[in-house]
Amino acid sequence: MDNAQAALYFHTVFREAENAWAFIDSKNYEDGTYIDEASRSSIYKRLTYEESKKTVVIDYNAWETNQLFLLGSITVEFAVNSYRGDGSTASVYLTDFSINQQSVVGGSSIKYRKVQNSDNDHYTYTLLDGAAIHEQGHAMPVLISATIANGQYERTEGNDTLIQEDDVWEYSGVMTGMLHNDPNLKYTNTVNPASTYLENGESKDGKIHYSMDCTFARQGLSQITFLKRPAIAFIHSCSGYYFESVTHIE
Repeated sequence: MDNAQAALYFHTVFREAENAWAFIDSKNYEDGTYIDEASRSSIYKRLTYEESKKTVVIDYNAWETNQLFLLGSITVEFAVNSYRGDGSTASVYLTDFSINQQSVVGGSSIKYRKVQNSDNDHYTYTLLDGAAIHEQGHAMPVLISATIANGQYERTEGNDTLIQEDDVWEYSGVMTGMLHNDPNLKYTNTVNPASTYLENGESKDGKIHYSMDCTFARQGLSQITFLKRPAIAFIHSCSGYYFESVTHIE
């Protein structure tokens, strides 16, 4: 469950950063502050772009997206006129950032890739060492750390609009890290782009499919392994998570 939550949280950071990059491109990279039209005085999402710094800062206060509450700031750094340029990269940084009151830390980068014979958006996603989610509470101990070296994202729906509600992102890659800072709980979470699984007798694509109409991922299969423990097959769906160990545990 911690693995699935971490994947969703860091996907949310990716999605928000990518959307901010697209939005500033639509504004022709002009300096300015833009407030989401759904904002109110105490609940808001605000974007501030400064061309001289090559950054857009996204400030959140009790902002709800996909049934997640965001607080703090995401800074996205990119060159002018770089959006959807083959090989263009945006760097992502978090400042006092939390999701559902759990602190989320760590930097990442997203690199755009042109793919032959595909009109979809493709990205290579790198979650840098040191990324982590902290539990709620005063001391806020680490719940899970995570690193992704070569994650792959493809937007299969919603490429032609700025709104996120019509986006469907497919993810595959390998996330590694540790639970509760315990060396005995080092994990590897693999989403194989070639994997399939059966659901009610129907063959499903194993890549994780994220959409805004699902609290969890729409579908997908993670293979999670811990040292000296049974492997876990983790199936994602809109309504929840389903998992089983290869070896039954009493």
